[in-house]
Amino acid sequence: MAPIGCWSTRWERDLKVGVRAGLISGVLLLAVVVAVAAHFGKPEEYARLLAHAKPAWLAVALVLQVATYVCAGGVWQRALVRQGHSRSLVEMVRLGVVKLFMDQAVPSAGISGNVLVARALGHRGLSHQSATATVIAGLISFYIAYALAVAGALVILWLTAHASQFIMILVTVFALVLALFLTALLWVTRGNRDRVPRWLRKIKPVEKFLAGIGDRPPHVLRDLVFFVEATGLQLLLIALDAATLWAVLEAVGTTAPPAGVFAAFTMASVVAMISLLPAGLGTFDGTAIALLSAFRVPLEAAVAGTVLLRGLTFILPLIPGFWLARAEAVK
Repeated sequence: MAPIGCWSTRWERDLKVGVRAGLISGVLLLAVVVAVAAHFGKPEEYARLLAHAKPAWLAVALVLQVATYVCAGGVWQRALVRQGHSRSLVEMVRLGVVKLFMDQAVPSAGISGNVLVARALGHRGLSHQSATATVIAGLISFYIAYALAVAGALVILWLTAHASQFIMILVTVFALVLALFLTALLWVTRGNRDRVPRWLRKIKPVEKFLAGIGDRPPHVLRDLVFFVEATGLQLLLIALDAATLWAVLEAVGTTAPPAGVFAAFTMASVVAMISLLPAGLGTFDGTAIALLSAFRVPLEAAVAGTVLLRGLTFILPLIPGFWLARAEAVK
């Protein structure tokens, strides 16, 4: 394990890169949404909707977003409890904010945020193996939950006659990638570390991952009770994110079908994940707007709602996330 001073230096370097990347991503995100808004609909209508957004519904959306961090922190807390460690939920929620900041500021398909959480848990007295197992267990539960959410969204789209060829191709690609990823992850965590090809083990991130698992992976990686609890929390997190989109649509004066909003958000998130673009630039927004429009949400309201959602889920967390990440680096 590297000395704390060395970690602090790395964190400071990552944070400097993260701030620049976060600002660039934010500007690009804003440019993409503005370009979509300018191309479709009436710009003056977007301005009117945003200017007259209802504060009460925006407050509801903000509360829903805070609840997502509680769910994320709860997953890690349950993983630690199942390993015999006791950590406060507030402490884990704090790490959830930091993880989101790193995932958005340093695009790496979620790797940067999970690495940071593992380091932070190590600073809190956990062994490298326990910290790694906690992060991996959370990651597995996240993808299981998304598989279930996508299945639910597909049913909604099918029943409402919105399951287009694009949607079917998207779901197929996502299912194949997810199945491959989860199968490989579960295979390795079942004690097959030494059977991983040598050329693959030479890749630095893979080497660290395998070292963290160890010869005898912690029980939490095979704990059915934990995965039931964690998957439930992850599903709730996805539902809360979708509910945030529904709330911001209410804020701009549009009542949308909750099931349709859930399907639109879930599929947009899948497109963003597959694209591997920072924060799903353009891909999330375009898919969400298109599917919301399919559920008869006015185009101007769909664009305005997406802008507000991005503000709550991307731009707003950058400020506390950066501050908390710096505090973790000092530790």
